Amino acid sequence: MLSRKNNSKIGLKVYIKEHDPLYCGLLKLACVTDHTDYGVEELQQAVDTFNYLPDYVKVHQRLLPLLYAKAQHLGIFKQLTERTQQALVQNLQQGIITELAKAKQLKQILEILSTQHIPVILLKGVAFSNLLYASDAPRTSNDIDLLVKKEQWQQAQTAIDAIMVYTQKTIPDVFADAYEVSFKPLSRIGNPLDLHRSLTHPGLFNITEQALWQNSVIHPYFNDTNVRTLSPEQSLIHQAIHAYKDMNFCKYNLLDSHEIINTLKPDIALTIEIAKDWGASVSVYYLLKNCIEIMDSKIDATLLHSIQPSKLRHYVADKLLRSKFAQPTATKKPIRYRINQLISHFVFCGSIKRAISFQWMFIKIFCNIKRNKLTEKANKFRVLRRSK
Repeated sequence: MLSRKNNSKIGLKVYIKEHDPLYCGLLKLACVTDHTDYGVEELQQAVDTFNYLPDYVKVHQRLLPLLYAKAQHLGIFKQLTERTQQALVQNLQQGIITELAKAKQLKQILEILSTQHIPVILLKGVAFSNLLYASDAPRTSNDIDLLVKKEQWQQAQTAIDAIMVYTQKTIPDVFADAYEVSFKPLSRIGNPLDLHRSLTHPGLFNITEQALWQNSVIHPYFNDTNVRTLSPEQSLIHQAIHAYKDMNFCKYNLLDSHEIINTLKPDIALTIEIAKDWGASVSVYYLLKNCIEIMDSKIDATLLHSIQPSKLRHYVADKLLRSKFAQPTATKKPIRYRINQLISHFVFCGSIKRAISFQWMFIKIFCNIKRNKLTEKANKFRVLRRSK
């Protein structure tokens, strides 16, 4: 039986999700494709794990409808505490309503882009709705992510301006809108949109846009040649890259990756080869390793040997992932976070040359921004002096 007493986060200087059996147990219970053979003992352990859910509602917010569905499927819902049942029911209803509203909003966005003959690749949560997860048991998400071709990025922004409002990033960033721009709904109802021209900053990984589009597939739910998803292999790598960006390989992205592996059936050997070409093999290693160890994904572990990081890189990567400064705060990016971020470019990106080029690009843009701000202040000062 899982309990607070054997919860391994006790005694650790930094809370590590991978070492918390309750956190990981709930993550695994959310699986749609679950390989566990639930006997009497396993069902009792599931009940025990579920009853700790109220303490984990915030961190597993996006999985609650799936956890409700699993409790019903296993026939253990009525054995759960009243507090756990209430958390599951309330969040199921809220999740379904939110996802229905998002689906309606996505349809509107796709329609206006279609009038401009702009094809899109659905990314992350919106790509997995009605593909990996059912509408009555969704894996909820906070925003809509779409990828368009670089040459149509400005045209797509103009089209979206008619139905949504451009919004600046919550935390100011030197690269700002370098590879994605954000929009918010005109009304209070709806989800933000992140419109991408690349999966991540193009300076970090060797991702070929042409290959993304050539290997993309039509989303079966929409059945429209202009509404696509990444190939199974590239979708899995994108999960790894996004996990690296968040410095977190153990959250809902791990569940998504498990479902990609079981439902979309990516060729893992091919996935690893593409990851090497992209310079994303370290990120893919950490993601697949967690899929095997935490989610019990059926992957041949020997395939990971070719992308296993060196002892030094492994040591530094672990330190970065466990750092208290792995993520920025809600409103700023402190210097310790920036240092970690800089080091991570050399650890998780496959090319030292690309990492150096990326840092040099950052420095040049940062200096230009500062120079422009000083020039703007000087001009304002001159205007004030003349007015006097």
